[in-house]
Amino acid sequence: MMSEVDSFCCPACQPDMLAVCCDGNRKHYRFRKSRGTEEPSLYEGLFIAKDDEVLTFLEKIRGSSGARANDSGTCGVSRFKASKETSNKSSSKIDEEGIQVAVCRHGILLRALNHYRGEIFAYPMFIQKDMAERANVTFFAMDVICRYWPYLSKVADNFTDMQPLMEMKPFLSVMHAKAHTAKCEVRWGGRNQDGAGNTVGEEVEQVNSFLSRAALVTKYMTKAEKICSLNRPWGGTKKRQQTFTWSWPTDTSRSQRGQSWKLPASVISARGMASLNKQHSSGCVMFSSGQSQSQVAQHNREQQRISGLR
Repeated sequence: MMSEVDSFCCPACQPDMLAVCCDGNRKHYRFRKSRGTEEPSLYEGLFIAKDDEVLTFLEKIRGSSGARANDSGTCGVSRFKASKETSNKSSSKIDEEGIQVAVCRHGILLRALNHYRGEIFAYPMFIQKDMAERANVTFFAMDVICRYWPYLSKVADNFTDMQPLMEMKPFLSVMHAKAHTAKCEVRWGGRNQDGAGNTVGEEVEQVNSFLSRAALVTKYMTKAEKICSLNRPWGGTKKRQQTFTWSWPTDTSRSQRGQSWKLPASVISARGMASLNKQHSSGCVMFSSGQSQSQVAQHNREQQRISGLR
């Protein structure tokens, strides 16, 4: 934001966004007693919504709507923990119990909030309302959309400001649909929604698998430190973007996989690199000899040191 660049906005999805995928991440809990100051974060409200705004919304929905969801959480033989309307706050040593994350169909982080009562329907509803004010969203994807959408319909009948959310179309994530009943998959499944194209609705699962790595450290941080840690890496610096650009070829079609390619001469002369072989399966750039880029760079430095001794 300091460079006037909105890091939590997909340029390919603005202003018309085809789909928003929303799901919770229970691995991002945080212990209540963490050492450090309680100063507010510099990034408060940027990516993770402010707790007081979420709490106000939650009390509004739960206190006045009169809507009640099916808390059984079952669809056929499957039981989903995220299918809840109410949940008690944990009495353990945990403060935040996780985060709710929303991404676009390209896997770009859009919005998040902290969990304090498990995965209840009010959390994705807050994100859905926020996204409806920011972009023209066509589909809203969840893994329990068959339970969430009837509850949203009841809430919209009681609150006029929630009625625009019903203009979105429900989308059941393609892989999660296999765990639902056949009737549910036909009605809500993403493969049966007109205009969805090849949208999978599981992009948020891919993002959560990456975000969970940070949870090993953030659970011991203060609230402000956790917010800062989850905001910094996603902004992206110009140097990192340029590194990513020259590290991969522009053509990522299947016909190019496994074929050798060369970096520009300026890059080769500057870094002393030879021909590279792109390895899509491992997700990293490796030399044709099978060594990683860091291993080859370390080998070159060792060779230079030996040459200097001579």
